[in-house]
Amino acid sequence: MDDIAGTAPDLDPPTFDIGDDIDPFADASEVPSSEPWQPNDMGTMPSIPDLIDGIDLPAPDLTTPEPAAPALPDPDPAAPAPPESEPAEDPAEQPPSDGTYGNATAWTTEWFYQEVNGYCGPSSAAQLISEYTGLDITSPQQMVDRALELGLFVGDDPSQGMTIGGIETLLDDQDVPCHVESGTLDDLKSKLEDGYGIIAMVDSGEIWYPDEEIAEDSTPDHVVVVAGIDEARGVVILSDPGSPTGNGLEVPIDQFMDSWADGENQMIVADEPDPDLDASDDSVAALQPRPWAILDLIGLQ
Repeated sequence: MDDIAGTAPDLDPPTFDIGDDIDPFADASEVPSSEPWQPNDMGTMPSIPDLIDGIDLPAPDLTTPEPAAPALPDPDPAAPAPPESEPAEDPAEQPPSDGTYGNATAWTTEWFYQEVNGYCGPSSAAQLISEYTGLDITSPQQMVDRALELGLFVGDDPSQGMTIGGIETLLDDQDVPCHVESGTLDDLKSKLEDGYGIIAMVDSGEIWYPDEEIAEDSTPDHVVVVAGIDEARGVVILSDPGSPTGNGLEVPIDQFMDSWADGENQMIVADEPDPDLDASDDSVAALQPRPWAILDLIGLQ
């Protein structure tokens, strides 16, 4: 108990036996008791400024950095390409907005009555020949005489008329190349709009007196020049040599189609268009008067 409460007991200092390999104080004289300890053979520790002075540091950049431009978003590779717009339709290829086809006015100065029964073929042919060639035809008799020379009348009798093939031959002979074909109302519209001359084979009874015909004979016995179509008013405009009112005669479309059907929708079409017949041409050349006569009706085909 005295050891705890009183002075510390005298203890001998411990001794250490750490072997001969390490002896930190082999020579007591090397460790002065009055000077601070310094590591052996290492010299003095350099100060912090000395360390900094020994390092080659870059000069600080004191300029204010410009803000970086915002990055643009990458285009979406999966985004569909905008659809290609359809090319605008050429206005010249569109049908007329008022529903009219052909240049009916061009035929009004070239029409005349046929002279006798059976002359509708030479008379209609004379209109196309005049329009296409500019030939001065003063009477359909000129074409009648030429048809007789070519033997184009049925039985060589002008009163018996001509076949549609005979009219085609007469036109070809007068330098108006043409052909016979069968068509539809749409075919008529297209050809009229493009300026082609057309002669249609029809049943005269359906054209002149459809309500008075005692019996439908369905006989194609007449030809007329188809001058135009006006859908807005529902009429086909004819240049008819067989009627006193045939110059610009207007017939309801359905009535004309019934008459034309009796002729198996046959028509003579010029091989080339005529500029004066082009409905899109604003030229007034087609409206100039021609120097041939309008003859009195002697007979009907």
